[in-house]
Amino acid sequence: MNQKKAKILFKILFAPLIWLFQACSPLGEPVDEEKSNNHYYNNSKSKIQYSPNGNWFEVQNTTMKADVESFQVFNRKLSRDKNNLFFEAYKVNDHSINLSTFYVKEGDYMGNLGFDENFVYAFKKNYDQGSKSTLKIVKDVNPKTYIRTDWNWANDGKNHFYKEDKIDVDFESFKVLNEFFVKDKYRVYAKKQELFEPITAIQTSFKIIDQRVHGIDEHQVYWKPFYENKEMGLIAIPYKDNNEVTILNNYFLKIGDRIFYDGIEQSTIDNKSFEVIDHSYSKDVKNVYYRNKIVEGADPLTFNKMKKGYKYADKNGEYDRGKRLE
Repeated sequence: MNQKKAKILFKILFAPLIWLFQACSPLGEPVDEEKSNNHYYNNSKSKIQYSPNGNWFEVQNTTMKADVESFQVFNRKLSRDKNNLFFEAYKVNDHSINLSTFYVKEGDYMGNLGFDENFVYAFKKNYDQGSKSTLKIVKDVNPKTYIRTDWNWANDGKNHFYKEDKIDVDFESFKVLNEFFVKDKYRVYAKKQELFEPITAIQTSFKIIDQRVHGIDEHQVYWKPFYENKEMGLIAIPYKDNNEVTILNNYFLKIGDRIFYDGIEQSTIDNKSFEVIDHSYSKDVKNVYYRNKIVEGADPLTFNKMKKGYKYADKNGEYDRGKRLE
């Protein structure tokens, strides 16, 4: 059978299934096709259905508690009727929003933001409350000029905002270095939980040491811990000679003869024979280490990553997450 005949046969066989699928759809016409492919009338136009991308069968199909006659779509996330504002499928229970002046802005990162004459509102779903809609009011902001530059950062032309919170920085010289560090012409700031706070780093020499995570100035390495020491926040590690500082990966640091894991010096490691295997595994002449703990019974001479998958092995067997598999 040639390819053309195969295509014709495929259409003949599956056409009834496609027709049946469409006939069973609870969705009618889009409310406003140009603004949203998430909001639909039901087949009788008596209700509003919220179904992302119209994928009612696999993703979601929720009946909105909205007045059909006055219903209006702002964008794919936000809509309203004569009395209420909705984020996705759910009513926003905040009556401080002025519906008569409420509007949205276009942009790649603006879909969950709304505006009125006084405020900026950031909407999200609260999964702890059964996916109900909640909002955060952005304070000390000019709504007319406020715009997001990515999913985390925004500005109004005078101030910078991280996740809708204003940070006290010099606006013109402000620069985002990575997810954890920013700076302006006066100071360096590090992320602590969801806030950026100034640190004692020397602004003029501060940079991201490995182009990914950690920072350095002319006197100290500023290490962002990930695992055992995460609760410590930022760890400042002094050094004397910049040439002795080597980032082995996101978790291991070497300064001269000293080895650090997650920002803490590992005094029991033999630094002369030490080598990083991959991610959280390393070894020296005496031991194999998973993160900062010795892998009991592992043979450092033969221990290495297996060619396939994410497991490791030595002459004694296979290992996963620092433990030998039975």
